[in-house]
Amino acid sequence: MNVDKVNLKNGSNAYQIQRKSKNGNPKLYFTGNIPQYVIEKEINALNPPVLKGLNTLKSNIGEFQDICINACGTGILAPIFIKNNPLSKTDEDTRTYSAYRQPISAVLAIGTQGFVTIPIVNVINNMANEGALNLDCNTTPFKNKKYVTKMIKKLKPHLNKKQCEAEADKFLEKQNTNLLNTLKKENTIYYNIKGKTTPEKIPPEKLKEILNRTVDDMIKEENKQLKRCKDEKLNKRIARSEFYRNNHDVSLKLLNEMEEKINSTNNIKDINDYLASKYKALKRSKADQHLLDMVLETKARSYADKESMLEKIYKMQTHVEKYKNVKSKEEVIELVKESIKQRLNEHQETLNFLDKVKEAIKENKTVNDIEILFEKQKKTNPEFRLADKVFSQEVIDKLATLTKKHIEGVKRISTLIGALAILPVSCWLLNWIYPRFMDAVFPKLSSKKHNNESKELVDKATKNSEVK
Repeated sequence: MNVDKVNLKNGSNAYQIQRKSKNGNPKLYFTGNIPQYVIEKEINALNPPVLKGLNTLKSNIGEFQDICINACGTGILAPIFIKNNPLSKTDEDTRTYSAYRQPISAVLAIGTQGFVTIPIVNVINNMANEGALNLDCNTTPFKNKKYVTKMIKKLKPHLNKKQCEAEADKFLEKQNTNLLNTLKKENTIYYNIKGKTTPEKIPPEKLKEILNRTVDDMIKEENKQLKRCKDEKLNKRIARSEFYRNNHDVSLKLLNEMEEKINSTNNIKDINDYLASKYKALKRSKADQHLLDMVLETKARSYADKESMLEKIYKMQTHVEKYKNVKSKEEVIELVKESIKQRLNEHQETLNFLDKVKEAIKENKTVNDIEILFEKQKKTNPEFRLADKVFSQEVIDKLATLTKKHIEGVKRISTLIGALAILPVSCWLLNWIYPRFMDAVFPKLSSKKHNNESKELVDKATKNSEVK
């Protein structure tokens, strides 16, 4: 491990590891938390294909996907239960005849409801991007890539798909830059309204609400991390540190191997492939879970860059060395408690700072004023947990997220109304198509069904005509 100087510190960035950069000057690496969604993504990447598919489906369910899932239930599962229903008093042929009705119903549901749902969704998306809806559902300040790509294709039909997407990326980058500059300089966001030539500013009360909700999210996340630190992290940190104490050589060997591989290439894909292979090899050999987690936590840093992955390894290497000469588990616990105590203080300091930001919003301070507060906090507190946050960007992201939620609500209501409107047509089509389909494809079964129905009518008529 080529560490020139290790400065042990407690805190959110736990340790500062000083190494020489390529020009020979010392370079400090600061480590921090890996977002939970990144860990989940990396775990999913190592899952079998079936689990990957289920997780992807869960993350991309929309109105049409809902219809398809319901139709699959109707077309595949329902016939099994209808045909093999032990409580039914009807004969097997009748149950089979009824069971075949379900797949036809499923296909019609996809066809008729999809015919209505997809156009409704597309119309709402276009209206949102064109400014034809109210401000809650207006995405003109942050048009999505799909709409922008389509717009560029119309303006520049000679471009191919990749060129259109590249142009769209440039447009979106410029769009975000303009949004940030306007928010910082003018403390507002402009909306285009369809039919109006002059853009409209976001109402001051709406902007204030977005500012408060942005800070509230930060406070919620900080409280979540604080609770996690108190309830969960202490035990996990003790377990990992105790593992380092008892398994110094094997831990350091793994970390040095990963460091060597990462330093040998700038290709993130090659690094990820190596780490995925290493993870699977360790799992096959039934290695300790801590070793598996060390690989996974390093791989999760690939969402940032190679340097971030190295920072994670340097931190773990330092921890391994720190606990190498610790004599007992009791001593490990005391060291970890001290580290956690410092982390708790940092969380509390961050919460205190966010309370000041809330007060600034109450006093009608501008977004730029609040960003200055963030910058001052960064300078006065090197361990500031929100040092990587750009407040204006957080505000824009929050507004975009809320707008998307409003639009999704409009889509749900609109597609539900459309589905209910088309339902009579679906039922009529089913009643018209099904008997003809059965007559053509399963004539024997269809004939038996018709004969059974005729027999029931005759028996009923005979019974009604009996002389009392």
